[in-house]
This record gives sequence, C-alpha cells and structure tokens, in this order.
Amino acid sequence: MTFDNKLYLAPLDKTEIRKALDIATGTGIWAIELASEIPTAKVIGTDLSPIQPKLVPDNCRFPVDDAEDPWQYEQSFNLIHARMVAACFKSHHRVFQSAFENLDPGGYLELQDTSPFECIDDSENGTAFLNWRKLANEGVKSLGLDFDQVSQFGKNEALIKVLIVLPIAKAPLYKSYMEEIGFVDVVQKKFAWPIGPWAKVAEMKKIGIWTREDVLQGMQGWTMAALTRGLGMAKPVVEKLLVAVKKEILSGKIHTYMPIWVVYGRKPETS
Repeated sequence: MTFDNKLYLAPLDKTEIRKALDIATGTGIWAIELASEIPTAKVIGTDLSPIQPKLVPDNCRFPVDDAEDPWQYEQSFNLIHARMVAACFKSHHRVFQSAFENLDPGGYLELQDTSPFECIDDSENGTAFLNWRKLANEGVKSLGLDFDQVSQFGKNEALIKVLIVLPIAKAPLYKSYMEEIGFVDVVQKKFAWPIGPWAKVAEMKKIGIWTREDVLQGMQGWTMAALTRGLGMAKPVVEKLLVAVKKEILSGKIHTYMPIWVVYGRKPETS
C-alpha cells in the first residue's frame, strides 16, 4: 500500500529485469512475488536461515548464504534488493560494495528500511511510551551492545527486534554509503507508518492500524530482556509499564510514526 503495490521503486521496467537478487530475504516473500510477477526473470533470495517455503515459482530459488561473505555468483544482476536490514550486518558499507560489484552496468540497488519512531508534535512528552523507549534503549546498551556495531547482536532475535523501535538509525545513512561506493542517481524517499489510526487520510489510518498491531504484539518480546537483564527491573514492573504503554497507544493520543526509507541508486554504465 505504501508503494502503490509496487515491489520496488527504482526506475526499472519489468521487461528490463532479467536477474534479481534479494539479500537477507527472510521468508522470501519479496523474491517469490517478484518471480511471480516477472516469470522471465531469474530471482535469487539469500539468507542465513532456510525458512522459505518449498513450493515457489520455477524461476525462484533460495540458497543459504551470508551477504557479508565474499559473493560468488556466476552471473551479475540488474536488480539487487534488501529490506529491513538495519540490524543484519556488521558492515552495511561492505555489503553495499559487494552489491555494486555484482550489478550489471546500469543495474540498481534498492534498500527499504525503517528507523526509530518519530513524533509529529509534543504528544509523546511525559508519556509511558517515551519512557518505555528510553528505558529499553538504556537496557540494551547496559547489556554491552552498541547500536553502531550490529554484529554483537548475532542471532538474538529478541534484541534484533528491539532495534526496530530504538535508535539504530542506519537507514538515513544508506544514501551516503551508496554515493561513497560509486552509485549514481541515488534517490532517497521517506514514508511514514503511523502507530495507530490518528492520521486524517483513510489509507494512512489503515496502515496505522496494521502498524499498531505489529507494535502491540511484539512489544513484550522487544523489551523484556533489555529491561530485566539490562536494567535489573523486576518482571512485574516491566509488565505494568507495558500495560500503560499499550493503553496510551490504543488511546490514539500519541501522534508517533515509524519512518520508512527507500533508497535506490544505479551502477554507472562505466565504473
């Protein structure tokens, strides 16, 4: 809905896409949908975990691979895609460099990601919601984790999920990383997913309901370890805080949103 039902925003016509790569593919949904939309394209989705479905389009496959290892593909690609990878890599710069080296001249790298919650006004001030975010941030740091060194998170999915709502603001840096590497015509677009149906536009209200549900369902898993192990808070105290936070989110009085970033750039014809 955010992208008008488009899988990518880079200025590539579907007829131009012959070989596409989705790094950190997760469930593989993006790769599967692209392969279904463009049956003439060869689509590869890579991840550390083989959690993708077995029944996929014939033109789609999912080898297990680490995007931070040297890339050893037989052919280059004309579209490389990654989304929600802020907490995935030790060095985003190195992964983007590998993408650059494995693109056809004229090919595109597109990144879709999020960054910490933002508020359009002062409605967040003095709330349990803001206190929750600050405490979780402090808790993660007290566990010896540095938001700039995501390699430390390893396969701890609970802590990785914490990073979705806490200050790991990698996505706003993607554009500069890509330009440093040599990408040209780099475009950065920022969208917003409201947390709740407080937005005035009907479409944004719908997105807000979905986003709110994601936040509410994952909230305890995101923060329990950070606050109990990191700050030594008692579990009942954390649970009481989360009850207050959920109540505030459901009230619709906090006008906060999740920034969504799309950054894409082209490999020059000669590089």
